[in-house]
Amino acid sequence: MYTTVDGLRFHYTLEGQGTDLILIHGLGGSVHDWDVIAPLLAQHHRVLRWDVRGFGESDKPAGPYSAQLFARDLAGLCHTVGVSRAHVAGISMGGVIAQRLALDSPELVRSLTLMSTSSEVGEQAQKAWLKMAESIEQRGFSANPEFAARIFTPGFAQANREQVKALAERTAANNPHAYAAAARAIGTYNWTAELNRICVPTLILQGREDVLTPPGGSVKLSRGITHSRLLMLSECGHAMTMEKAEVVTNALLAFVAGVEFGQ
Repeated sequence: MYTTVDGLRFHYTLEGQGTDLILIHGLGGSVHDWDVIAPLLAQHHRVLRWDVRGFGESDKPAGPYSAQLFARDLAGLCHTVGVSRAHVAGISMGGVIAQRLALDSPELVRSLTLMSTSSEVGEQAQKAWLKMAESIEQRGFSANPEFAARIFTPGFAQANREQVKALAERTAANNPHAYAAAARAIGTYNWTAELNRICVPTLILQGREDVLTPPGGSVKLSRGITHSRLLMLSECGHAMTMEKAEVVTNALLAFVAGVEFGQ
């Protein structure tokens, strides 16, 4: 399905019945990043997935982009499709957007589930993000399985080479200018000091072997968000919805059910 928010066309899916649950994909992804777990979640919730500006089948305007802009897009989408208050789950870049939505539009957020993400990017990491963005913008992509493999633990990557290859190819199919604009947006933010304004129940899921967003970031999140709980997943890298799909699904459903029954 498609709708227009602030003059841009956004692609989204809406499936299932029950309380609203929003799923936000990571950098280079799309609604299809959730294909494995979304049908299971839709057995209990009305699940909204969307392609973030610059990705999937949504419009890809020129940058600059920002996390605040992504969150504003999502708030507009919610109003357009009739989502007034939802449980919000995001992975990687999606977790960045989810945090910003909770800070800028708290009335829309009933709970947060933050996966493989952080509330800030250090100076060295910022330089690396900006360098990567410039390289992609100037030279485009190559379907690099070695880079894609870093998203997983070595054992998973070795045993699932076809999945790694497919992820590399999907990433390389992105619009390089939009990807670079998004990479700059999520490579240069810091709102750790604002986290105490997030008052909704929050579940933080972190892979212990995540080399792209190391566990230290999730610890800062758990310390900054008052009503949060942190769950570290052993033998898990960055792409936990692929590597630990069953664990993530069950943890998310149990957490949201607890929020529902506790209110």
